[in-house]
This record gives sequence, C-alpha cells and structure tokens, in this order.
Amino acid sequence: MNARLKVEQMFHHHFSKIKSISILFGFFLMAFIAGPYAQLDHLLMMPGDIGDARLNNYFLENIYLFIQGRSPSLIHLGFFYPFPYVLGFSDNLFGSSPAYLIPRFLTGQPDTAFQIWFLLGYLVNYIAAYYALRKLEASVIASAVGALVFTFALPVAAQAGHAQLHYRFGVPLSIAMFILFLESKEWRNFALAVVWLVWQFYCSIYIGFFLLLFLMAMSSIYVFRLLRVKASTLKTIVMSFADTFINLSRREKIGLIAVFVVVLVLLALLFYPYIQVSALYHVKRHWREIATMLPRPQSYFFISEPWLWSPQSEFFANIPMLHEQQMFVGIVPLLLAIAGVWVGCSKNSHQAFPLLGGALGLLILLTLYVGGFSLWYVFSKFPLASAIRAMSRIILVFLFPVAFLSAIAVDKLRVQAYWGRIILFVVLIPALVFEFSALSLMSSPKAVWRDRVIAADSALPNNLPQHAILFFAQGKGPFYADEIDAMWVGLMRGIPVLNGYSGVFPPDYLLEYDNDCTELPRRIQSYLNFSGQKENAEAYLKLMKRIVPIGFIGCNPDWFIKSPSHTSISREYAKNEFRALSYEYIGRGKFYGKEYVDIKINNSGKLPISAVSEIDKPVRLSWRFIDLAGNPLSGWDARKDLPLDVPANGSLNVRIPIDLKLAEHAAKLQVSMVQEMVFGGHEIGVTPLTIDWMSE
Repeated sequence: MNARLKVEQMFHHHFSKIKSISILFGFFLMAFIAGPYAQLDHLLMMPGDIGDARLNNYFLENIYLFIQGRSPSLIHLGFFYPFPYVLGFSDNLFGSSPAYLIPRFLTGQPDTAFQIWFLLGYLVNYIAAYYALRKLEASVIASAVGALVFTFALPVAAQAGHAQLHYRFGVPLSIAMFILFLESKEWRNFALAVVWLVWQFYCSIYIGFFLLLFLMAMSSIYVFRLLRVKASTLKTIVMSFADTFINLSRREKIGLIAVFVVVLVLLALLFYPYIQVSALYHVKRHWREIATMLPRPQSYFFISEPWLWSPQSEFFANIPMLHEQQMFVGIVPLLLAIAGVWVGCSKNSHQAFPLLGGALGLLILLTLYVGGFSLWYVFSKFPLASAIRAMSRIILVFLFPVAFLSAIAVDKLRVQAYWGRIILFVVLIPALVFEFSALSLMSSPKAVWRDRVIAADSALPNNLPQHAILFFAQGKGPFYADEIDAMWVGLMRGIPVLNGYSGVFPPDYLLEYDNDCTELPRRIQSYLNFSGQKENAEAYLKLMKRIVPIGFIGCNPDWFIKSPSHTSISREYAKNEFRALSYEYIGRGKFYGKEYVDIKINNSGKLPISAVSEIDKPVRLSWRFIDLAGNPLSGWDARKDLPLDVPANGSLNVRIPIDLKLAEHAAKLQVSMVQEMVFGGHEIGVTPLTIDWMSE
C-alpha cells in the first residue's frame, strides 16, 4: 500500500511539474509568436530602424571581432577616429553579448545574429521574471502571467528601437533577492542581488541605473516602515543586519567579501571609459534636456499605437519628446495592477507588497514633471544620475512591480470558484496577449541593412593606402544612417573612420554636412585642439596624409598641405569689421534629394572672421525667402555655422541647406550674416546677397 502511495505521489509530482512547464512556456509561446516573431516577418525584418539598432549591432560585432583578434580594442573603437574612449559615448552591451556571440559564430552573419540576440532577450527576461515571482511566493499561473507583463507589455515594444534596453533579466532577479535579504537578513541573498545588479549594468547602463534607484527606494521604504510602524531606531535596524553578518562562519565571511571585491573591480572596469569620457570631454546633461524626457502624468497613459489606443493617446499627447514618453502599460496590466493593489491592501501580505508598491509610488513621485517642477531636479545633480537623460525609460523597470501586482490579482482570481479560472484562461490571458501583439515593433528590412553597407563599401577606391583613415560623405540620408554605414564599412575592413554616430559627439562636429568637404579639416582640427596640438602643423599633415575622402566635392587641395584657419574669438565684432564682408552666388543643386545653395563669403578686412566665439556670440550665415510682391516669407531665422574662418583679405565657400517647403512660394532668396545677440549684417549696411529663386 505504501509503495502504491509513493508511486501515486511521484506521478502526481511529475505531472504537476509537466503542467507547470506547459503553462510557463505555453503562455510565452503565445505572446512570442503573436508578437515579436510575427512582426519581424520570420527574420526578414530587423528590430529597430537603420540608426540605433545598427549602432547596437556594431557594438556587439566589435566584441565578436575583438575575441577573434580582428578588432584592436573594446574601448577605443574605430569610429570618430582618432578620438579615444568612444565606447564611453554610449552603452556597451557586454553583459548580453554571449547571446550574440554564439549565433554569430554559427550563422556567420552579423544581422542574423542580432535578430537571434534580440529574440532571445524575450525568453531570458521572461524566465527571470517568472523565477523572481515564484521566489516571491506567487503561484505558477500568476508568475507566468506576471512574467508576460514584464516581458511583453506595451512599453517594451515602444522601446524596441533602443535595443540597448532590451536585456532586463537582472531587474527581477536583483529585486527578488534584495527583498529576500531584507526579510531574512541572509547575506547570501544580498550578494546575489548585487551580482545581478552589476550584470544588469553590464547589459545596459540605463537599466542598471534605474534598477539601483529602485533598490534604493525599496531600502527607504523598508527603513521608513520599521521606524514608523515598529518604532525601531536606525541603529537597531543597522545592528540587526550587522549581527547576522558577524554570526556568519569565517568561511562565509571570506566568501562574501571576495564576491564584493570582485563586484567592485568589475564595476570599476565597466565605468572606467565612462569616467574618462566625463573627464576628457566634459560631458554633462543639462537640466533643460533632462526635463523634456521626465515623465508627465499623461505619459503613463500614452502609447503611439495608431489604432487600438489612439483616442486616449491623442488626448494625452501634448508633451515633449513624444517618442520617449510612451509609458502606458496597457489596459489589462493596468487593471490587474490596480486589482493587485486592492488585494494587497486588504490582506496581510508579506514584505514584497509594501516594498515593491511603496518603491513604485515613491519613484513615480520623484521623477514626475508637473507644471515646470520636478523633485528629480535635485537628484539629477548627483554623479551617474547627471548622465542619465531619458528618465522616462524607467518604465521598463517599473514593469516588474506592475508584474508583481498583476500576479497578486491573478492568484486572487485563481482561488475563486470555477468562474475565476474561466475568466483567467478564456478572457484575461487572451486579452493580454492580444493587447501586447497589437502594438507593432519598430522594424526595418534586413535587405536594406545589407544593401546600405554594400553600397558604401563599393564606393571605396581599389588601392587604399597603408594606414588609411576613411571619411565618407553623407548622401542617402538620414545623416545618422550614413554615418553608421561608414562605421560598418570601417569595422568589416578593419580601417578606422572619421565618421561616427553615438549618444555623444566629439567637440565641434557637425551632425549634418552632406558632401561639403569643409567638414574634413574641421574634424582633424577638432582632434588636434582636443589633444593639445592646436598649432602642430606636423600632426595635422600626418593625419591628413592618411585620410581617404569618399563622395565629397569642393575639397581644396591646399587643405592637404596646410591647415585652414579655424580660430575662436573672445569679443564682439565691430560694425566696421562686418562691413568688410560681401557675398557671391556660386550655384544651386541637389544631392540625394536635398537642395542646397553654394555661396562665397569675401572678406576685404585685415582681420579674419572667426568660426567660433568664446563668449557664445558666434557669427553665422542667415537667410530668408521673398515672395513675388517683395514681402518676406519669414524672418532671418535660418542659421548655418561657419565651417572655417573667413580669412583676412580672403574668401570662404559655404553650402546652405534649403528647406523646400519654405521655398515653395518664394521668388527670391536673400543671404546675410549675423553676430548672434549683437547685430545682423543687413541691419548695419551690409547688402544681402539676393538670388532670383524662380529663375534658377
């Protein structure tokens, strides 16, 4: 009888395991196939656009080539050459690179490996969220539903264009281990929480920072509850954790200390290039930039889906940086989370509910921007926080407490009568999967990714000189895609490029320059100024001899033997200095669908007109259009920086980009120069250049 009972128990145990696995992966496959896999059209489409997505693919590919010995560095990458530490301009993806390296080796194709890397991210995030929710005592079904919310909720699809944010498995694992540490005071759980936190930093600096912020918020809630509810003191709280550490065996203490030392070393290695970038390039995010991407109350109800939620999205859409403000989790997760709050408040929940719910509420208040005011202004001044620009992306971490609250609601529904399970499996879960799949991922054709690089590579001359540095003109557009084309050609050829695109740019770099060759000496001069070699003619020639310009027009041969003037001035120009300027019309043309006008600026004075102002009052070109009746169609609002100095008793050719919408009803184009916040040349007697636009 006992043997029969044991067999039945064993059968029941195995059946229960199979059932749990079926539920776990059954839910995942429904959402995965209906969502990202279908939307990538069976790997014919790439996740993201031809900008940021290809940049992230570049970082992953550089890791692969470095391991193979085909890339010289993980930190000093081959774009923005020869500027150092350019990895620190953006994320690095080191932590998620194993998911790329294996398919890259097996398929031999960077883009295919990137697709697999992206899709694997869903599975890794899902399993991590499920495991964490099970650790927090949610049932199998509730954990699976919560994991769906964390992995597939609408903000995940909305941020798919930022692939560096995709791998978030460290978020649920670190939070769960930290909660268990606070509950049990077992230092092993704290060590695991820290390890997952560091791994998350290696996957994404942004998500790592938001996770750290969330752990700190949970700590604040924990201390507050003990001080307020249990009348503890700060000293007794600290001592309760210290005592458990003191009571550990010597072996356990050594093991923990070793883990913490390794973690600190890993963090130091990770942040070294970012610290160098901060010190060398003086990178800092200004509050006015951060403020545009702080969450508004409307942000939590906005998603840019054109049909399913368009009525409410349009109502709440009057906020800046709209593409970064898509924080609506979806109606089903929102209702589940609200139900989870109600259930959690109405019963004696364990530590996880007040910690996760309290931290979520605290950080929503801390980062909210209302009426020109936000508490985040104070915190944005602190180290690391000052480098974080898009605070609205914190929603990707908020999805775990939303998932936890959803799991609480599902568990309440699960234990109800038969109707509860009917609602769960027939209504709720299908509605959840449908809502997730209704928002399309940002994607672009795989063929376009390949064709762009092939076209850029085919423009290379047959015989490149030894130690060449490539510099590609922009042409097809958009500008960032042209720059990334050049980066990929350089990476695959093992040749450095002056081109580049990232979250930060070297000083004095123009983002859009089309095929205007004045950007070539500007970039060389920018590096020489940065490296303290401003007047070093030998260093200039050494670099210029290596440059291979591709697709440019108007490259002055003199620039390859002598540096053109590109100086700065620390005063305002006098009116008589401006009156020495005059203009000549050279021509008008199109380049890859973009209209431009070339003009010559003549300077008959004895002093150059500097390209840079040290007092933030630069001299710039300005222009406006005139209609047939002689009335201005706009003010002198259009601007163009001087690419180089207008030399004394000399001239400078400049290309002006034209907005064809503004020129649609124009009869004439007028060009002048302004000294910002001082005067315009047309205001002090310098005759503007007038071009008969309709006859051109």
